[in-house]
Amino acid sequence: MKKEPLRAPLKSWDFYALFLQRQAKEFVKNTEIEILKEYKEQYNWSFNIEKTLNETTFEAIVLTNDTQEIQWVNKGFVKMTGYPAKFSKGKSPKFLQGEKSCQASLKTVRENIKKEIHFKERIINYRKNGEEYICDIEIFPLKNKEGKLTHLLALEKEVYI
Repeated sequence: MKKEPLRAPLKSWDFYALFLQRQAKEFVKNTEIEILKEYKEQYNWSFNIEKTLNETTFEAIVLTNDTQEIQWVNKGFVKMTGYPAKFSKGKSPKFLQGEKSCQASLKTVRENIKKEIHFKERIINYRKNGEEYICDIEIFPLKNKEGKLTHLLALEKEVYI
C-alpha cells in the first residue's frame, strides 16, 4: 500500500496571511483617516479626507500648517525618510531637500502652494542616513468653510526608477 505524502496547509496559510496583511493596511489607513478627521473638525476644513485617502496611492502623509511647519506625519513618513515624527514636527519639509533636489521642481511646489491649488510634483529628497530617493508628492490645500487656507496635506510615494 502506497502512502500518500503529508500535505501541510501552507496554501491556506498563504491566503490567510494575505488577508491579514490587507486587514492590517486597512487598519493603518483607517487610523490615519481618524487622526486627520480630528484635525478636520478642529479647523473646520471643507475637504473629504476619507475619499481622498481611499482614492490616492501613497506611503507617507505630511500635514503642515499654512506656514509649512509640519504638524503631523504618519508612520509611512517615518519609514520612508528615517526621521522620527517628533524630530519632524515643527520643521519645514525643506529639511528633506539636498544637493540633487531639483530647483525647478521646488520652485513649482512653492508657486503652487502660494496659489493654494491642488497639484502633483516629483522631487528628490534625502533620508536621515543621507541616501537620496525620488518621491511623487500630491499636495492638497486644506481650507476652512470660509475658504481660508489653514493647512497643506501632502501624500507621498517613493518612485523606483
